Amino acid sequence: MSEEKKRQTTKASPEGMTFEKGKKPRDRSWDKKHNYQVASYRIDPDTKKAVLELAKDLKVSSGDLADFLLNYGIEAYRQGDLKIDRQPKKYDIKAG
Repeated sequence: MSEEKKRQTTKASPEGMTFEKGKKPRDRSWDKKHNYQVASYRIDPDTKKAVLELAKDLKVSSGDLADFLLNYGIEAYRQGDLKIDRQPKKYDIKAG
């Protein structure tokens, strides 16, 4: 790591004598305890963009909007108002 990069990622202690990292690692203990409550899905970029824009317009989180839309869709399917084509789309996942 270059000296410039080290200066950008550290900050001085109040005494000005020692240095510590600027950010602490995130505490993931909640995630580990509640792993059964979390799900993730792959969606195409256009759908993701639409959800993010709509969430911004509605002033809600994208997660809350996605939860609402999924629940709405499931209920519509159960009531027979939504028909689902059983051939899923294939998406290419490119390694970063």
